[in-house]
Amino acid sequence: MKKSKAAIVLNSILANVLCIVGYILGALIIIALILEVADVYETGVSFDAILLSVVVLAACVIAIITGTLIKRSIRRFRQYVSLISLQRLTSIPDIAVRVSKSADFVRKDMQKMIGKRFFANASIDMISDEITVITGTLPVQGGPVEYEVFQCSGCGARGSRIKGGLGYCDYCGFPVK
Repeated sequence: MKKSKAAIVLNSILANVLCIVGYILGALIIIALILEVADVYETGVSFDAILLSVVVLAACVIAIITGTLIKRSIRRFRQYVSLISLQRLTSIPDIAVRVSKSADFVRKDMQKMIGKRFFANASIDMISDEITVITGTLPVQGGPVEYEVFQCSGCGARGSRIKGGLGYCDYCGFPVK
């Protein structure tokens, strides 16, 4: 159940590390490249140093782009969870309209998120074109049961649980007391 929260946190950390390392190392490489080019007038051209700087700078750009894409994916996940939990939208075309993306993009994006374990216990029903979340709640015998609404501190989704009991978020699997 905690795998979803862990996947989101790990991806968030990875995205931040990639961006920070990319920006810092990129800035240092640009400074080194400027100094190397300025030194060309005094000592001559050092193509090896310039080539190495350009290759490392390209790696920094790739790290920054990758980190940014991961951050955007996490932001879209939070949008999807909000639409699914707060507005009770499960239809992929309806969700796509709300996030201003194509239904095909949203379907593939959610499938990737399910594969990365962002969504816990979720699947996409291709026939009805909906995302379904399998809940782990079992019916309780012996009288009326009171439920309470909670907001998940892991992903922000709203859900319900038996009043006073331990529950789990239906979207990220985070335990809620």
